[in-house]
Formats: sequence, structure tokens, C-alpha cells
Amino acid sequence: MRNVTHQTNPRRGADSDRPLVLVTDDDPDLRMLADMQLSPQGYDVIQAADGEECIRLAVERHPDVILLDMMMPGMDGAEVLTELAANPRTADIPVIFLSALTGTEDRVKGLERGAVDWISKPADPRELVARVGAAARTKARQEEIKLQAGADPVTRLHGREAFTKRLDQEVSRSSRSSAPFSVLLIALDNAQEVVDKHGPAVHDELMRQVADVLHTTLRVSDEIFRYSTDEFAAVLPDTEVGTAYLAAERCREEIRNVEVVGEATSVSVGVAQANTGRSTDDVIARAEIALFRARESGGGRSWRADDPRRHGLNPIALSEELTDREWDVLIHLSHRRTEHEIARRLGITRGTVRSHKARIRRKLHVSQDIRLSDFVRTNFKDLIHRLPSNTGS
Repeated sequence: MRNVTHQTNPRRGADSDRPLVLVTDDDPDLRMLADMQLSPQGYDVIQAADGEECIRLAVERHPDVILLDMMMPGMDGAEVLTELAANPRTADIPVIFLSALTGTEDRVKGLERGAVDWISKPADPRELVARVGAAARTKARQEEIKLQAGADPVTRLHGREAFTKRLDQEVSRSSRSSAPFSVLLIALDNAQEVVDKHGPAVHDELMRQVADVLHTTLRVSDEIFRYSTDEFAAVLPDTEVGTAYLAAERCREEIRNVEVVGEATSVSVGVAQANTGRSTDDVIARAEIALFRARESGGGRSWRADDPRRHGLNPIALSEELTDREWDVLIHLSHRRTEHEIARRLGITRGTVRSHKARIRRKLHVSQDIRLSDFVRTNFKDLIHRLPSNTGS
């Protein structure tokens, strides 16, 4: 589970503004030496013994600079750098190669792979601190430029205006090439509850965590935006609605692993495909309607804009499809009665009760992670006071 704490910055102590450096080397003595050289100069240091650990820590802690050994067992430095560059969560982290290789060809190869600098071993302490400092300052300036351009400081995502401009580009491209693209609108179902219980700081941290999950779950070519206080938007180029729906479900399942003080996170997702001739406003409207249907149908689900169930806006409307016997089961569920009790009162088997419950879930679109009795008591409050004689009470 991904756990969200009350720290404003989970990378380091809440009272620390020191840049964070990730030192990756298979030699523990060299890692410790780099730590001893950087820590007194105002840097926090974390260590990785191999490439896989470096990638994991880079995703989890998002350091300001990575010092990376070129020659390591398993994944070498070049392979690690390729993985980091392919992940939107880590692509903007400056990487400095720290290597015993001194040849010009080796340096050129490392820089062409995307490293911002190269330091030869053994590193002069003053040179090491100076080069790390230069990389950290460059990253800080880039982040400031992003903020000035309108990026959200919590999630580092651009907002609704940037989303609309990106959609304009895709609509134009689609009209020229007839290539499809899809849009996701992702809304937190429990956002207000988080604010009420834990305050806005934890809500901010939750939004940051969800943004990270979207980055790691969607493709590199997909673009993510902060659509509103509790909502995200994503543009999926060259993607039809069926594929986009599967992507939405993957995101929704991954986000369920994000926890705030022990509470799981639920999101609803609206999915819409932009067909040739559709305007930007039309695409957004269709995605918003799909999101509305997902939330009004119980939340914690994805809904396609082309879903034919146009009547399914809320549990009351959906309940029109229930049979009389399913209503009988529903009434007993509102009183939190067990399958055994319901079977006895209705004169049916427990297996039949389970079958009725399964059909009720399908007709009301209740996900398996929600207790059916809780759903009924929340959405059909009047049933608690209504027990007709034909229910056996």
C-alpha cells in the first residue's frame, strides 16, 4: 500500500529545505565517502547499491540530483539512465555519472544518453560539491519556470487551461489524420472527507500521490493535468475508447492502493473518445457526462461516454430494473440481515439469496469492495422503515 503521512514533503524531514542527492554505487565505501563529502555542505544523501534500487528510490523520493556509477553489476549506469528518462516521474531529475572510466568516448556516450555531467573517480571533494550544486540549481530553476508557466505546485501538473490547449492540438491533428484519441477525467470520491478529517495539507499530499500513480500507470506519451481541486484529466493520443477504458480501470485499481491515514482512496473516471469532427468543447462535455454517470452510479468505477445505459444516473433510477423478490432481499439487507436470516424469512435457499445479491450488484452497479448492506442503507434509507408482510417478518 502507498501510505500518505502528514509530512508536507515525504522525501526528508518537514523542516528541511536541503537538496536531496541519491548516490548509486555498488561500492559501499564510495557511497559513504560521497555522503561524507556532501552532507556537511548542505545536502541530504540517500544511497542505492544497484540500478534497480536507484530506480525505486528515484520514483519514491524524487531526489534533486542523482550521482550514478557507470559500471555496476546487473543494470549498468546507461541502462539505469534510460529507465529514469522513460518514466515521467523521474525524467526531470538531473543525473551525474560518477565513474572510473576516463576516456573521451565514455564521457560522450554518457552525456549523449542524457546525463547532465560526468565526474571521474576518485572525485575531488570541491569539484563534487560544485557539480552537484550546479545540477541542483538548474533543476530548481526549471521547476520555478514550470510554476511561473502555470503548473500546480502540489502535483507539478498544468491546469485546465493547458488541458484545453492540448485538446485543441489533438482535435486539429485528428481532423487531419483521422487518428482517434481519448480523454480521461478522474475525480476523487472521498476528497471532501479527507479535508474534513485531516485538513488541506493531507489532501494536497493525497493529490500528489495520485498524480504520481497516474504518471507511472499511463504511457509516457499520455499527458496528465490537474483539472480542478479534486480532479485530474489525461489526454491519450492514438487511443480508441475501449483501450482508454482499460487504462482508466488500471489507474483506478492502482489508486486504490493509495491510503490516507489507513483509508483507501476511491476515484471515478469518465472516458470519452474524440471522433473526427468533434470540437474541444464537445469532447470535454462528453467526458464530464461520463464522469457524472460514474459518480452518480455509486462511485469507484469507470464509465464510457458511449455506454448505452443512459438511464443509469443514480441508484434510485437503476432500481427500476429490480424484481419484486430482489426488492424483498434489498429490504432485508437494509436491516443488515445475514444470508441465512434472509433465506429463512423468505423461504428460499442461501444460494438463491446469493444469486439475488449478485444480480442486485449488477443492476445497481455496486463494486465488490463495497458492502451491499452499507450501499443499500446509504441510498435507500426509506427501506429501513418498510417491511411488507410478504417478507416474512
